[in-house]
Amino acid sequence: MSDQTLWLTTAPALGNMLAAVVTAIATIFLWRVTKLLAKETTRMVEAADQPHVVAILSRNRWSVKHFDLVVENTGNATAYDIKISFNPPLENGEARRQGAKIPFEQVSVLKPGQELRSYLADITLLEGKSFEVTISWRHGSKERPRETNSYTLNMADYKGVSELGQDPVVDMARSLERMEKNLSSMVRSKHLKVDVYTSDDRAQERQKAMQALNRIEDKRTRANTAQELTENTTPGISS
Repeated sequence: MSDQTLWLTTAPALGNMLAAVVTAIATIFLWRVTKLLAKETTRMVEAADQPHVVAILSRNRWSVKHFDLVVENTGNATAYDIKISFNPPLENGEARRQGAKIPFEQVSVLKPGQELRSYLADITLLEGKSFEVTISWRHGSKERPRETNSYTLNMADYKGVSELGQDPVVDMARSLERMEKNLSSMVRSKHLKVDVYTSDDRAQERQKAMQALNRIEDKRTRANTAQELTENTTPGISS
């Protein structure tokens, strides 16, 4: 067998072997890329499906000088067994509630987007203070580790804040309150003057109108009769 014949025989075999090697390498590369993409997708899904709880002091909608304690879950998953602490500790501004427990120090469940709000104090108790806030929660069962969020809340952020006008909802609520008070005073009044227009009143008005028409007709008839008598008694003038 000549060299040319041997080459023609072995060339297809070498080509098939080379194609198989390239296919195997491409398969391994594709498998590694697919595995990496699947891992990254899982990580992104887990990162997106996480609760994130924050606690802030927000101005009360009824007054710029008073603040509410607001706890909100800004994440995309439900948070459980939430614990919140402020350093230095918060003070309750209402005299009748002095010594009472600060609200929302522990919260059992907070759904995504859910907010808890409670009035806390006026600006005199909070002005110039800076709080270190620490919040921890669980995502799922108790076997999973607690997640923690820590940050600084500085009340100097609200320094110089002013307000032009009022919240339309507040204006509406106050208007309704004034209306309610006015109605209550009317109901409590012993002498309430009421003008009632009934069918009897309408009948009397019709009767008065008919009487007025009759009087006008009588005057017209008497005037016509007097004119006829005058014409009949006047002597004629001959030419």
